[in-house]
Amino acid sequence: MSQETYQDYGIELPMTVAGQKYATCPKCSESRKKSNDKCLGVDTDRQIWHCNHCGWSGMLKNHIDLPTRTPRPKYKKPDWKPTKDLPKKVIQYFKDRGISESTLKNNDIQYDNEIYFPQVEGKLGAICFPYKRKNEIVNVKYRSGKKHFRQEKDAEKIFFGLESIGVNEKTLIITEGEIDKLSFDEIGYNFAVSVPDGAPAPGTKNFRSKFEYLENCKSELAHITAFILAVDNDPAGKTLEHELARRLGFEKCLRVAYPDDCKDANEVLVKHGVEGLKVLIGTAKPFPVIGVNGVSDLHTELVNLYHNGFASVFSTGWTSVDEYYKVRPGEMTILTGYTGHGKSEFLDALLINLAKLHNWKFGVCSLENLPYERHVLKLAEKVTGKAFFQVSDDRMTEAELTQAESFLQQHFFFINPDQVEIDTILKIGKDLIYRHGINGLIIDPYNELDHNRLVGISETEYVSQFLSKVRRFARLNDIAVWVVAHPTKPNTAKIVKAPTVYGISGSANWANKADNALSVFRGADNKVQIHIKKVRFKEVGHLGQAGLGYDQISGRYFDFRPKAKTEQLELINDSPKGCYNRGEKCDDQTPLTLLTNSIYSPGCIYVAAN
Repeated sequence: MSQETYQDYGIELPMTVAGQKYATCPKCSESRKKSNDKCLGVDTDRQIWHCNHCGWSGMLKNHIDLPTRTPRPKYKKPDWKPTKDLPKKVIQYFKDRGISESTLKNNDIQYDNEIYFPQVEGKLGAICFPYKRKNEIVNVKYRSGKKHFRQEKDAEKIFFGLESIGVNEKTLIITEGEIDKLSFDEIGYNFAVSVPDGAPAPGTKNFRSKFEYLENCKSELAHITAFILAVDNDPAGKTLEHELARRLGFEKCLRVAYPDDCKDANEVLVKHGVEGLKVLIGTAKPFPVIGVNGVSDLHTELVNLYHNGFASVFSTGWTSVDEYYKVRPGEMTILTGYTGHGKSEFLDALLINLAKLHNWKFGVCSLENLPYERHVLKLAEKVTGKAFFQVSDDRMTEAELTQAESFLQQHFFFINPDQVEIDTILKIGKDLIYRHGINGLIIDPYNELDHNRLVGISETEYVSQFLSKVRRFARLNDIAVWVVAHPTKPNTAKIVKAPTVYGISGSANWANKADNALSVFRGADNKVQIHIKKVRFKEVGHLGQAGLGYDQISGRYFDFRPKAKTEQLELINDSPKGCYNRGEKCDDQTPLTLLTNSIYSPGCIYVAAN
C-alpha cells in the first residue's frame, strides 16, 4: 500500500516542505471572494492540517507521531479604546525628543491615566503605542514616565510600524524602540519599524519568545532585500543586532555606526538633527562576512576582539573532550568512525549536552536513524539516563518520557525532505534559523545524501565543492555544522586503531576543508576513544585523544581517568568520594576499587579515595 500524500486530499504543497506551512483550502477557497487566501495551516511535522476559515481538519493515515512542535498560539485582540487628544505634557515630552505632534497622530500614539503595571502593583499614566496590522490593532505597548513597560496579555507580537512596510519597499530600517522608529518618521524615512520587546540581555539563552515577531511578520518581510539595523549601541543592542542579522541573513543586513555621544537613533536626532540621522543611515555598512576590502571595514570587529577576544567557545559537557575540542558557531566539524563504533551515538550525546548546558537548538538530518520515532527514543534515553524499553529494572516512566519529549521538541527539528540534496537541506536549515534560531545543523551521514554530480566533475572536485558550500553556510549564518562521513572499510578483519580523516571515502578534502575533525573509536574493552584529528583554531582546541565511558543502557557517555597502578577510575569534575549510579549520586558512600568494565554496566560506579 502506497503512502498517502497531501495531494490525495487536494492539498497543494511544494515537494519539499518542513514545519508549519499554509495553503489554499480545497473545501472552501473556491467559494470565497479571496480564493487565493492561504487559510489552511499544515503542520508537516505531525502531518495534520486545519482550515482557519471553514474548520476542516485531517491527518495523513501514514503519519509518524513525533514529538510535536509548540503549536501556534491563539492570540487575543486587545480591548483598548484610544483617547482622542494627547495631554500637553505628552506632546511636550516628544517635542523635547525631536518628534512632532503630526508624527504622533500619524502613528496613533495615545495616553491613558489608568494603565496597570505589575512592577508597581498599581495604575499609572502611560504612553500607548498601538501595534497594527491591516489597520487593526493587535497589540498595545504601554510606557510609564518611570520607564515601566507592559504589553497586552496574550497579544500577537509584531513589529511596531508594520504597516509602514510598503509592498514595493525593498529596504527596511529596524530599530530597538518605538521612539527610534518615530525619529525616522520625523525625517521622512517612513520605512522603519521597531522590535516589540527590545534586546535580550547579553548571555540570554532562550531567544525564542524574543523573536516570535519575525515568524509572525514573515510574509510582510518576504520582499525586503536590505535590512538596516539601527538598534541601540550597547551590549544588549549588539546581541540583538547579531541575532537579527543571523536570522535575516548577514548578506542582507547593514549596521549603523553611531557618533560617540549617541547610543540610539533618537539621540542622533536630538543632538545632530535631521541631517545627522540621514548620515547615520547613508553610511550604514554591511557585515564583513565576505568580500572585505580594507582594514577599516574591520574596525568594529577589531575593537570587539580587543575587549572580548574571539567568539565564545562552548563546552561539550565532558572535561576530557573539552581539553582538546570545544564547539564554536560558524565552524564545520567532520565526524568519522567505523560502522558500529558509535559516531552518531556520540554526536547525539554531544547535542543533548549542548541543549542542556547552553540551550542550543538543532536541525537534524539523520538518514540512518529512520523512522524518526526510533531516533527520538534514543535521544529520550540520553535525556533521562534510563532505558526506553524494558531491558533493565531502571526503565523510564511514562511521565519521564513525556518530560523528555517536551525537552526534545524545544531543541530538535528533524529534517527529512523528499529529495535529500544538500541545497535542500541548507535551505531548510536557513528557514529553521529564521523561525527557531537553531544553533547547530547535523548532516548524518554524507553517504546517504542524494548526490547529483555533473558529468565531467571528478569525485574529488565534487567533495571539495560540497564541503565549501557547507562551511560557507556555517560561517554566513554563524551556526555550528557537523557532517558525519563513513571511512573506507579497513583491509584487515581486526580493527586496532581509529580511522583518519584522510581515510574517508572520496577525497583528501575531508581533512583539508574541515575546521575540526573527530574520529570515534570503540576498543575491545568497550571504552570509547575520541580522536581529535584536526582543529583549525587554537582557541577551540588541539590535537589529542579523549577517553569516555559508555553506558549501553542509557546511551550516555561519562568522563573517566584511569589510574596508573590500579584498576580504580576517577570521575572528572571534582566528584566527591562515593557511589554513582550511571552518573547520579546515590546514598552508598563506601569507597571501592572499581573494575574497569563496570562503568558500562547498569550497576554503580565508585569514586575511590585518592
